Order: sequence, then structure tokens, then C-alpha cells
Amino acid sequence: MREMEGIRVVEVGGAVAMPLVGMLMGTWGAEVIHVEPPGKGDNWRKVLGQGMAGFAKPHPINYYWEHTDRNKKSICINLGSSDGQSVLQKLIASSDVFLNNLRPYEMEKFNLTYEALEKINKKLIYANLTGYGQRGPEKNTGGYDTVAFWARSGVMDLMHDAENAPNISRPGYGDSVTSLSLLAGVMAALFIRERTGIGQAVEASLYNTATWVLGYDVTGCLISGEDAVRPQRKTMGNPIRNVYPTKDKRWIMLGMTNAQHYWPNFCKALGRPDLENAPKFATYNDRMENAGELVSIIEEFFSGKTFAQLKEVLSANKLIWSPASTPMEITQDPQAIANEFFVDWDHPKYGKIKILNNPIKLSKTVAEQRSAAPDLGEHMEEIMKGLGYSEEDIKKLATDCAVG
Repeated sequence: MREMEGIRVVEVGGAVAMPLVGMLMGTWGAEVIHVEPPGKGDNWRKVLGQGMAGFAKPHPINYYWEHTDRNKKSICINLGSSDGQSVLQKLIASSDVFLNNLRPYEMEKFNLTYEALEKINKKLIYANLTGYGQRGPEKNTGGYDTVAFWARSGVMDLMHDAENAPNISRPGYGDSVTSLSLLAGVMAALFIRERTGIGQAVEASLYNTATWVLGYDVTGCLISGEDAVRPQRKTMGNPIRNVYPTKDKRWIMLGMTNAQHYWPNFCKALGRPDLENAPKFATYNDRMENAGELVSIIEEFFSGKTFAQLKEVLSANKLIWSPASTPMEITQDPQAIANEFFVDWDHPKYGKIKILNNPIKLSKTVAEQRSAAPDLGEHMEEIMKGLGYSEEDIKKLATDCAVG
């Protein structure tokens, strides 16, 4: 079933966060039209081929582009042309959702403010995603996820030991989280429109979403007036909620937040039942006070065992833990496979491949891969004729560099 058939979505912008929203809506049946600059297209078409600055290797299958922009159509419009703006406005007038990652000055420059578009489509859901939000001194500052989500929010500062440099985020990490924020807003606005008949603007930003993700720490700062605590691995206050190396150079994350409940079984797993009631470690507070010593004891045990040995003993004692898995291991994980994290797809160009499935599972509306990520301007004629343009009109607009 494709319950979102009949919903038309227009995207202006590129990169990752905003376009992921359209891709996900496309799996539920929405018609998604990706607007690109004539001639050069969306830069995301090229980044994998350039090796993503060392974060990936070029590959014959442009999986970056497929992940972000499948299930869409492509049209090329010159936003700097008044005739191009007229074409886009005509398209938006016939649409339900306008997705964009324009900054305020770009909205004004291209006549794409919410106020302007609301006049031509009262039911429009206008969904905007920026780095830092639509107001304030940095409203027109550009910001990808590495800076606006990861670094600016405080996440980067809290995610490393004091003696080590902060880690750089993986490609699209903050983008992917923020896309779900914007998707939630769009779906809520569509639901409200069903009840009221009225469209509205939806706003999300990388910075705001990251601050929400870091909610416990930021709320603590708001309430206490003090900065967040950054625990260090060697002295982690709850030593059984910490990461340890194995003999064969793997890492295991222990996740026993409810530490007292698991403490007896952990001592058994460690082969140290004497630690359970030892004065230094018997209670949560005791372990926190003597955390450095206990971390050393645990690390000595773990570093003397292989991952396979530790997996057996930790699982046998029903403890909360996980390996620090690699992405390749995830693709082969029976748990991920059983829950349909991935889907087989007979791609029209690449043949049989596997891709990530929509992470939101609906019991009666199955997410489907409807089409490959489009070639540049692939659906130009189809879309423009649907808007009432003749072949002669399209040729003239192309000659005038309004479309391409």
C-alpha cells in the first residue's frame, strides 16, 4: 500500500539532511521532485567519486547518491532567473510540501520565503532545514553536520578523553538525525492540515537537533548553571558502564546503568566473587569512590581474554554489553537482518544490491524502493508538461537558461 500517493513534495537544496526527508517520504508513495541547478546538478552526485575527503573510497556504484536521493524525480531550474522562479512557483503551487535548506537571505533572493509561497498555496507545508536556525546573528551562516551538529552543540567536546583530540563525526551522522526531526515536523503538519485544511511552516536545524540529542547535559547546564561532566575512561564513575579492550584488539562496551542489579553476576563473570561484598566495591558509591582501581582490575581481566571468550562469559551471565562493531559487521548481524534494517533491490542500472531500509516501520504501509536516484534533469519534460508547458515553451525556457 502507498498511502502517500497523491502527495507531491518539491525539494530545493542538496547535501544530506533535507533530501533524506524526501527519500523517506518517497518510500511511502509520495511523489518527490528534486530541483537541481542546470548543468552541474546537486554536488552530492559527485562527492563519493571524490573520495569524500578520505572518509570513503570511490566506487562504481554511487551509493551516496542512491542512499540520499532514490525514490525521486529530477528537474533543473535556474533559481537566479525570474522565468526559472516562475516555473518553480508554478510547481510549488501544485504541491503539498516544499522541502528546502535555504538560509533566510537565499529565501529572499529567490522569492521563496514562506510568506511569498503561502500566497500561492494556502495548504503548503513549508519545511526548512538550516545549520543554525532562521533567526539570530548566524542565521545566514552555512553549517554542515560536522560543525553545526557535532562541534557547536557540545557533543564533540564530551566524546573524548582529555588527553586525546576530539573525534570528527562520520559523514551524514548529524544530518541523518536531523532529517528525522524535520520528517516528524512535516508528517505532523500534514496531519494537522487534514484536520484544519491549513498549511504551515516547519523548521529544524542541525544545531537545535543536536542540542536536543544532548538534552540531559544541556538541561543540567540550564538547571545547575555548571558545565557538563566529561567522565574519563580510566576513572569512569560506574566502571561497568565503560569500554574495555580485549586481548585480540577489540573493544567491548559494558552498559550496566542499573549497576547494583548486575554487580553480583558481573563479579561471577570476572571470576572474582570476592569483589561483590568487598568494602571498596560493594555499593554503587563505593565503586564510584574507588573507580580507578576497579577499572584497572576489569581492564586487566578483559585484556587477557579474546573477544570470543568474553562474549561467552558475558552472555552466560546475562549482562548488558555490546561489541564495538564495525559497519561491515552490522551488515551481517542476524539481529539487524531479522528487523529488516536492509532490503534487497534490483536496481535498474546496478542490478541486485542491498540498501538501508526506511528505519521507521509501519505495520500496514510497507516502505518500498520505487525508483533509482535520478539522472540530472531526467524528469524535466514530464514535470513541465504536467504543469501545462508546451514543448516550445520548454525549449524557449531552456534557451533563456531558466531551466536545463
